[in-house]
Amino acid sequence: MSLSKKYTLDRIEEGMYVFLEAPEEMNQLILPTSTFDLELEEGDIVNITTTDEGYQLEVLKKETLDRREEISALLEDLINRNK
Repeated sequence: MSLSKKYTLDRIEEGMYVFLEAPEEMNQLILPTSTFDLELEEGDIVNITTTDEGYQLEVLKKETLDRREEISALLEDLINRNK
């Protein structure tokens, strides 16, 4: 049986990925960076499937890009308000 959930990579600390479950970002999933054969960046939105063999990860590139653009626009708006 497999279970798939969406997470945001909150941080990388001491060789561990710290993911926050979307959308509430209340629950954490902590996995060693060696679990996956790819490099992730903080803020990446991923889909993690738990299987009997371990974990499978898919980076949701469009969602990650959209979120980064949204955050950038919000920051720009805040900066412009304070001028």
